Amino acid sequence: LSSLAPTDLRTVALGGGCFWHVEAALRRLPGVVETEAGYCGGNVPSPTYEQVCKSNTGHAEAVKVLYDPEVLNPRILIDCFLALHDPTKV
Repeated sequence: LSSLAPTDLRTVALGGGCFWHVEAALRRLPGVVETEAGYCGGNVPSPTYEQVCKSNTGHAEAVKVLYDPEVLNPRILIDCFLALHDPTKV
C-alpha cells in the first residue's frame, strides 16, 4: 500500500442487505486494499446495528471497498458482488 498514491486507488460503496457476508467475500479478492461495513440512507443519524436490524430506520447495510483498479477490474468487482447479492432485495 505504501507504494500506491491515494489517487491510484478507487472506492465503491455497495449495499448488500447483510454486510458481514459481502464484506468477508470481497475482502478476499486480489486488489482489494480495505473494506468497511456500515449503513447507507436511512432517517436515523448514526444508527446502531440493533436499531437497523430491529426497527424501520430505512438504512441498507453496505460495504465500502477501497481497491486498486490496476489489479482488480471494476467490472469483476461488481460481478463478484452481484454473485453474492440480489440487488432487487435489500
